[in-house]
Amino acid sequence: MLRRILLFTGLILSLPVFAQEIHEITVVGVQDSHTVVTDDTLVAPADTAQMLRKMPGANINKNGELTGIAQYRGMFGDRISVAVDGAQISGAGPNAMDAPLSYAPVALLESLTINRGIAPVSSAQETIGGYIQAKTYQGDFGSGQQLELSGRTYFGAQSVNEGMVASGFFSLANRNHLIRAFVMNESADDLEFPGGKILPSEYERERFDVGYGYRNGDHEISFDIARNNTGDAGTAALPMDILSIDSDLFRSRYSYSANTFNLTAELFGSDNEHWMTNFHLRRPPQDNMMSPGRMRYRQTFAASENLGYTIKLEQYAGNGSWLFGLDGHFTEHEAVVTNPNAQPFFLTNFNGAERDVLGAFVERSLSINDELGLDAGLRYNRVSMDTGAVGANLNPMNMAMGMPVMMNNMAANLANQFNSANRAQTDHNVDWFARLSLETDRDLIWYIGAARKTRSASYQERYLWSPMESTGGMADGKTYVGKIDLDPEVAHELELGFDWESGNLSLYPRLFYRDVSDFIQGTPSTNMTVNQFAMMMSNMGMGAPNPLQFNNTEATFYGFDLEAAYELTDRLTLRAIANMVRGERDDITDNLYRVSPDNLILGLDYRRDDWLIALESITYADQDRIAITNLEQTTDGYSLVNLSARIDFAQGAELRLGVENLLDEDYFDHLAAYNRAFNPDIATRSRMPGLGRNFYGRLMWYF
Repeated sequence: MLRRILLFTGLILSLPVFAQEIHEITVVGVQDSHTVVTDDTLVAPADTAQMLRKMPGANINKNGELTGIAQYRGMFGDRISVAVDGAQISGAGPNAMDAPLSYAPVALLESLTINRGIAPVSSAQETIGGYIQAKTYQGDFGSGQQLELSGRTYFGAQSVNEGMVASGFFSLANRNHLIRAFVMNESADDLEFPGGKILPSEYERERFDVGYGYRNGDHEISFDIARNNTGDAGTAALPMDILSIDSDLFRSRYSYSANTFNLTAELFGSDNEHWMTNFHLRRPPQDNMMSPGRMRYRQTFAASENLGYTIKLEQYAGNGSWLFGLDGHFTEHEAVVTNPNAQPFFLTNFNGAERDVLGAFVERSLSINDELGLDAGLRYNRVSMDTGAVGANLNPMNMAMGMPVMMNNMAANLANQFNSANRAQTDHNVDWFARLSLETDRDLIWYIGAARKTRSASYQERYLWSPMESTGGMADGKTYVGKIDLDPEVAHELELGFDWESGNLSLYPRLFYRDVSDFIQGTPSTNMTVNQFAMMMSNMGMGAPNPLQFNNTEATFYGFDLEAAYELTDRLTLRAIANMVRGERDDITDNLYRVSPDNLILGLDYRRDDWLIALESITYADQDRIAITNLEQTTDGYSLVNLSARIDFAQGAELRLGVENLLDEDYFDHLAAYNRAFNPDIATRSRMPGLGRNFYGRLMWYF
């Protein structure tokens, strides 16, 4: 990794700088993003991903209070590129317990932005499902020579799990230097719902950041390091709970702004270590007729390393601009399953699974005339993957016969098949996008967009050799095996919409259609050894029978989303967000798994000079378009009522109070997966319940 850092640093520092004649630029454009600013939103969840529910087209697959996976227009997980302050983070957990947005706690967050619709090729390497950017507080340079202290303290609490969070951001800055630091601690007990508690769902997390920025004229450079530690955290929708996730993150950024061009270069990386178990928070495995419970204790150690860089050069032209870029992201994953009661037992889940992406792109933004604008871009990605040999010992007692011997022999056969295969794979992927914007009058801008986007298989989809649930957070209760020679997904997408801002009304509707060739989806396994192995594991109380294998299929996504607002008076505003998405298999008659139901948010905000009250209704329709392949269950529709208030005090302090699910509605969130832990209030493998009435508050002070 050090060699790569030195190589990229040298490349950044050796970039040529050039200039040309200055031109005035006016480009017709549309509202192509939606941003939630932490200071403006009245909700303060523990998981930043929960804020996606406030965005058109977006939602969250919730596997735990700190384990939210972003969903956008029916796609989720690795299909959506998520950046935290420009850094791509591939978590350690093979089941996405540390999904990317978990590395941007709400208490540190400044804003969360999602590209509406087709993401430009410059935004990230693989954006087949969209692009999300989380931005944390960084502080600002001062205006004079004198160093000045500033910052923000943040205190929050909620009743639904007795959650508490306290944090402080501090910066010391003048016009040339900026020193910043951040500290946070948060914890909570188990969640409550109208029928009882979700066990386990407690969590604890702490965070420490330090950084330095230097600015001189048109040059600016910064360096930041962070330590993100998650302790005990329940994830009842997954086979195991979090024992610890210890992550070290770093990033650096250089920018130069000239009259005719802008140059930016970023270098980032992380080291993540993750322990999880099936016994320390939830009830441990119990004895049954097939095996003693102590033999089914499991703990997993997983680790990941990330290194990445981005170099962008924006060159101004007479009628717009050019944007050129190079980027790379290099990841490596390990995961080993053991039993603390039988030291010889092990199963190598992943062994040095590498996924390296090198990319280059060019974009053009221009005004064809005063009414017509064009944005277009082309990207090439080289995705290379490889992994080491795997193995297992499922007969720790060295028995001469019986079930452990048979299982161990089957595992050895599967490992030998995997190890003898050509595991090195390389894909050459090409993306493009184009969008025309037509300004018909002062109030209305029409646009139409088209794109080709690609994604290569994840390391789980390609290298999962034994039937397990290490599926990037699918949480469908099925076991899967991978397929080494998966083809890349290729999506062709069309999008149509307009922006209308007339008087007191703002309206931003979008229609979209996405056809995906070689869509990677679990299909019934035809490998007899895999099927027999999964059946034996199921009989012993581990996993599930009838495993699926990741294969290339065909899929279609289409739908509609809307963002709108209407100012009834100077102080009263009505706002709305509406979403409809369909995800369908084209190779068979089936729907895609875990797609958000149709939903509508209606809010009424009343503002005064120093306070605000908001009343909000959230309605979800029935979801009976379910994935039969994944044994998905239907859910009924429901409506929730939320009430919140904000009070601004003198000297930079503000208090926010609210109640979610005011009427204590009993409901099921379709995206919350299924219970995998023993719980007297929730049946095993039944749908996770929605949360009950939640009173919350937070106090922030800016100084």
